[in-house]
Amino acid sequence: MCFGATCGACGKKTWRGCGQHIPQALNGVPESDWCTCEPRVNVNGKDYPPAAKMAMPGMPGFLKGWVGGEKKDGGGKEDL
Repeated sequence: MCFGATCGACGKKTWRGCGQHIPQALNGVPESDWCTCEPRVNVNGKDYPPAAKMAMPGMPGFLKGWVGGEKKDGGGKEDL
């Protein structure tokens, strides 16, 4: 399922989800308010904005330690 979202780069309206319901996710949003970032997504001959990136503030650094990313001393998993 897709739903409306806000682009983290330009601050305009876009979508997030599976990609099969993009027209419904942007239904009622004027095209002038749509995200203008690239690359565009074409659905049935109409171009739509790209999907919004998933962002969870604070999570990437937390997860790196759990999945073998960066060590506290700055080294990466290849240095372990």
